[in-house]
Amino acid sequence: MSTSSLDAALDRTERALLRIERSLSGRREGSGRDEVLRSKVAAIVGELDDIIRQAGVHG
Repeated sequence: MSTSSLDAALDRTERALLRIERSLSGRREGSGRDEVLRSKVAAIVGELDDIIRQAGVHG
């Protein structure tokens, strides 16, 4: 994986982690939003899995 591709993958990972942090910080205790949060986190983890898989293929 070239340096620019790795930098782009790391940037995408950083943005995904920031979205997780925002989702968690916006969570209200007992608001019934747990399923929505789980869905968002699952989608973000899926993105991270793709990034890791791509890095392994190109690395």
